[in-house]
Amino acid sequence: MSMDNITGVILAGGRSSRMGQDKGLVEVKGKPLFEYIAERLRPHVGEILISCNQNADRYGREFQTFQDITADFSGPLAGMLAALTVSKTEWVLFVPCDVPAFPANLAETFQENAADQKAVYARDPEREHPTLCLLNRDLIPELKSYLEKGERKLMIFFHQIGAKAVLFNDSAAFCNLNTPEEVALWEINNLDLS
Repeated sequence: MSMDNITGVILAGGRSSRMGQDKGLVEVKGKPLFEYIAERLRPHVGEILISCNQNADRYGREFQTFQDITADFSGPLAGMLAALTVSKTEWVLFVPCDVPAFPANLAETFQENAADQKAVYARDPEREHPTLCLLNRDLIPELKSYLEKGERKLMIFFHQIGAKAVLFNDSAAFCNLNTPEEVALWEINNLDLS
């Protein structure tokens, strides 16, 4: 599986209720969070798309954007289905807009573990991180059927399809920023940001 056969998708389609504003557009050192994600993702994928249900004009300045197929903020699976539908590649790598320090070897490690799989997702020694995942477009019918039944739980879907958990030992890499306080703390602890 080559880099050109993977589309990177930044998940920025949530309500961001705890943040009080669109999380992907929260600025750290004068740059929105989604741009940190994009810079880290760019070397590992052929193209980057952004799943967003608001502020498409801002996200769309540099990247192709798309919305959930359903407009009810029904969670990450809705964004994943839309991404798989619009992707031109067989594989899609997903990273949420609020995990700016995700492992630099995420794509490579997922690829190494994707043989005979339709889905692989990240976990650290403490917990699972299913929104960081690599999915095959072959999942479209199963995912569509799951959502049409009114189901929304990502981990339940992954268990149903036999998705493979891939262990990363650096728990700090999966720190997700949900509140302004968490953003401020992350910024203090990452003073070397460009």
